[in-house]
Amino acid sequence: MISETNTSRSLSASESRLVLDLEWRDQRTVTLADLRALLGASESYARFLAHRLVRKGWLERLRPGLYRLIPANRGTEGIADTNPLTAGAALVEPYFFSFGTACTHHGFTEQVFAETYIACQERRPSVIVRETRYVFVSVPRDRFFGFAEMVVLGEAIQMATPERALADALDRPRYAGGVAEVSRMVSRAGGKISWDAMLNLLARWNESALVQRLGYLLDLHGVAVPPDQRAALIARMRPSSKVVFGPRTRWGTEGKLVRPWNVVANVPEQELIEKGQPARRRVSFGPPRSSGDR
Repeated sequence: MISETNTSRSLSASESRLVLDLEWRDQRTVTLADLRALLGASESYARFLAHRLVRKGWLERLRPGLYRLIPANRGTEGIADTNPLTAGAALVEPYFFSFGTACTHHGFTEQVFAETYIACQERRPSVIVRETRYVFVSVPRDRFFGFAEMVVLGEAIQMATPERALADALDRPRYAGGVAEVSRMVSRAGGKISWDAMLNLLARWNESALVQRLGYLLDLHGVAVPPDQRAALIARMRPSSKVVFGPRTRWGTEGKLVRPWNVVANVPEQELIEKGQPARRRVSFGPPRSSGDR
């Protein structure tokens, strides 16, 4: 949590040199190890100085041993940047924002998520910074792709591309509001994604169940997919693969088998469509574009 800051941001000579050095380097985040190296001092002195700079409003404590600089242009009261993505970007490396967070950014959902979701390569517990809970979702190294640098509220952060955000939501709906909300995301995303980029991403992902669930929802909502791309989606399925759409613990395993996707529709259709929206609504698609994914 953020420590209370003083209205005065006066600095001692050593503190001033440190802050000026960080600003000159444009170093937004700093660790205790960084402070020790910059000061040429012991860990205990680095902790002491960090505590003083937090109290004076020059550093913001993000988690134990990690701080964010509050530069001089934040005013005499040292008002910290309130962009939750800025703080989240400093918490783990490498990372990218995805799941419900990226789907909100790309306009796939109107739902306001209480948590911010960060894809990373390690398992770690969630943390609370500035009254925002950050949930870290472990992603295998061979699937750490499909993101790009984007500027949000003036800050450059790593964000999932529209195609990756949608794939992550389909893969792990619990981080995107559940299967019903993910279904509605597919409906809204139909005209916003590049189908060529989505097919490239699915080829690298190489999981039939993901393609099958996507295809089932596309047909459920009547999303218009160019014929060649639709055929390519079907070709990415394993012919013998049959998947149950919703979590078995909640919806069971019974339902009609929907072809050509071989999906057992165990979730009632009315749970998966917009309120007041008939099933199989047609959605136009936009021209292909470059995804810029990594």
